[in-house]
Amino acid sequence: MGDYAPPDFTPATGEDHTFTSKLPPATVPELTIPQYVFQGVESYLERVAIVDTSDGREYTYRQLKRLVENSAAGMVQHGLKKGDVVLVILPNMAEYFIVVLGAMAAGGVFSGVNPASPSVEIEKQVRDSEAKMVITNLAGYDKVCHLKLPIVVIGENPPPEAIPLSSLFEADGQAALPFSTSPDDLCALPYSSGTTGVSKGVMLTHRNILSILSQTLADYERIPPEIREALPQYCALGLMPFFHIYGITGIGCSTMRLKGKVVVMERYELRKMLEALIKYEVQFAPLVPPIILSLVKNPLVDEYDLSKLKLNAVMTAAAPLAPELQRAFEAKFPGVEMRQVIILVLKIRLSLELCRRMG
Repeated sequence: MGDYAPPDFTPATGEDHTFTSKLPPATVPELTIPQYVFQGVESYLERVAIVDTSDGREYTYRQLKRLVENSAAGMVQHGLKKGDVVLVILPNMAEYFIVVLGAMAAGGVFSGVNPASPSVEIEKQVRDSEAKMVITNLAGYDKVCHLKLPIVVIGENPPPEAIPLSSLFEADGQAALPFSTSPDDLCALPYSSGTTGVSKGVMLTHRNILSILSQTLADYERIPPEIREALPQYCALGLMPFFHIYGITGIGCSTMRLKGKVVVMERYELRKMLEALIKYEVQFAPLVPPIILSLVKNPLVDEYDLSKLKLNAVMTAAAPLAPELQRAFEAKFPGVEMRQVIILVLKIRLSLELCRRMG
């Protein structure tokens, strides 16, 4: 190993194979995630930001901003310090975004957990991340109640030893926080195994996430504010798990940056999803190939008047989408753009190169 050098993938010919975009570079603002989400919100305070399909409860941007500020203050009052990790163990729900943005605004670091995870896996993430606070519901409380941490519980009749969510929501959000947060501070610690191996925390700063969001929303950022305000409200389906970094940022933060509406679904059910798509006039739906297959093949879909759909685009990821399935979807849903997120996995190539060089 002493003589090992990283593999060199430079073309043998010495030719330059750098591809440069013809589009102008995206500008990454000097903001934190909550500042980025709420920038310019004054013109949209009465718009609905989040609607939860479980019971139809809604939060306007006015309510969302106030509750995020209150939650940040409440977490600090309960001992959260700058850089502390806040473990969120919740299914998809409207309040998910509030507590995550609140944690970030308080200088904390959001780390999401699959609520279906067994207690042993959750405890492992608590230890590895050195979490200082847990936010969960009554179902998750039983998995973490033995931990010696402040636990915020969402739901009616929380245990006496838990911190009710209402105590965060009722805190004084106008009180000055004892520290400031910069774009280079950590704000998220999602756990990923990279498809194989032991799950590891990925340290992301506000700037890391904003770099991606700024590229994704570059066209929107170039639209003059007065024209943005005249555009119809953008609406996205919040079905993908929020504990995943894509769910919380790619769906949540990006939609709120557009001052759009996130239609939250706790879990996938084809009938409920179709009803939500039609009722809330969803324009963008991030899905996965098995759901695309159901939309194409399941006879239940034919019970609905698909002409009522307002979908402009569907994005699929997590697995390849067969070309014939994409063609079948486009035939059944004409006018709906199908986008695929293609991930180039270089692990195998790199591993083979390492093996070759090490003999």
